Amino acid sequence: MSFASNIGGLFGGLFGDTDKPYDAAMKEYEEWAKKAAATQNPYLEAGNRGLGNYEDWLQSQKDPTAFINNIMNDYNESPYANYLQQQSLRAGQNAASAAGLMGSTPLFQQLQQNSNQIASGDMNQWLQNVLGINTQYGQGQHNLVQGGQQAANALTNLYQNTGNNMAEQQYNKNAAKQNNFWNTLGSGIGLGANLFGIPA
Repeated sequence: MSFASNIGGLFGGLFGDTDKPYDAAMKEYEEWAKKAAATQNPYLEAGNRGLGNYEDWLQSQKDPTAFINNIMNDYNESPYANYLQQQSLRAGQNAASAAGLMGSTPLFQQLQQNSNQIASGDMNQWLQNVLGINTQYGQGQHNLVQGGQQAANALTNLYQNTGNNMAEQQYNKNAAKQNNFWNTLGSGIGLGANLFGIPA
């Protein structure tokens, strides 16, 4: 090896910065991981909130009878059902009056049956609406939990991959330092041999 090559190798080894590309790569991995985590974190947080709500929702339906009774405590007959009952009553009275059946038992029974059917239909419709909304709420919380689980899985993979990449870069950095040391040592020996006229 020539004197100039040995000088270049010696000074390159002593003053070169072999860490720089590896440090830059590790910094890039860190920045990328932070950005990726920031993208997933809102879904993870929503999933965490959804998990508690979903568990509460499931708990509320553990006893179906108590669940339905609790819902029905909030039922009030709708104004429309009340209107239909009034219309049915008037129509029945008018028909009975025309037929001369006012005050009869069959008329009373028919009016009561019509009123009950309207009330039952109104209650059933209200209950179906409430149960439908309740089911949608539970499904929404379940979807949040699933989204949170997917975000958690993505973050786990992200951190694992980033950790592996960082470890690989650290290994490469240490290997480069070791190679640099041995190259510097070799260049120093070669330079000494050149200075003292010792054949390489």
